[in-house]
Amino acid sequence: MEGISGLVDREQLLVGGRFYEASRSLMMADLRAVLEALEENGQVGRIIVNDSHDGMLNLSWQDLPPKVELISGGTKPGSMNAGVDEADFALFVGYHAMAGTKQAIMDHTYSAEIRHVSINQRFMGETGINAAYAGSQEVPVIFVSGDRAVADEAVALMPWVETAVVKEAQSRRSAWLVPLEAAHTRLRTKAAGALAKYFRGQVEPFLVKYPLRLEVDLMTSDMADRAMFCPYMERVSGTRVAQTFESMPECFRGFYTVMALAAGRPIY
Repeated sequence: MEGISGLVDREQLLVGGRFYEASRSLMMADLRAVLEALEENGQVGRIIVNDSHDGMLNLSWQDLPPKVELISGGTKPGSMNAGVDEADFALFVGYHAMAGTKQAIMDHTYSAEIRHVSINQRFMGETGINAAYAGSQEVPVIFVSGDRAVADEAVALMPWVETAVVKEAQSRRSAWLVPLEAAHTRLRTKAAGALAKYFRGQVEPFLVKYPLRLEVDLMTSDMADRAMFCPYMERVSGTRVAQTFESMPECFRGFYTVMALAAGRPIY
């Protein structure tokens, strides 16, 4: 949701927030713009949408176009990557930059407990982690939408990817917004361009070399203390834990376990 057109602040992003219901409508509008490009392409068959924000209960199932399948709800295998093993290619709609990025709307990496994530000594946010997971299933990411910061992050990892920039962050919680119709036109056009590239064979899966050295730097030493209840994690420093994995799905499970164990207490 952080990368959806018009959204700039956490009040708009969280269930129960005073602007949340309006934000859900904006999220559906961005999704529809991308789905239009998919449906207009005669070579696209089955379409699967995976709700990936917060509790993952944001999208209105009854408002989706006919024949579009929805994966809804949290605590699902693969989390944001649920369904990717059924796909030929993936589009990331409404993404945001990794934690610590300057001038990026609501930058973070999966949770507020995480300062940095690196795989094989390369910092990655949700774009990189999820693209690497998709790549391990031989699925290329062909499109990313959000602010300028996440677009730059995506292209640095995947030079072939098409990006739809719908806002320019001025700070973590403010942005210069593209007009609504222009944003949706940009989403449709860039998604159509991404499909054209895919069918011309001009994209590729994002692959990370094995073995995979995962390091997760948490916000406090207490969070790292709790992460060490994961039996195979190593303590690297006061706030950092690490482990080496032989596959990206296992690496993701290790990362997600650390995040789950670290959550739930104040950062002081």
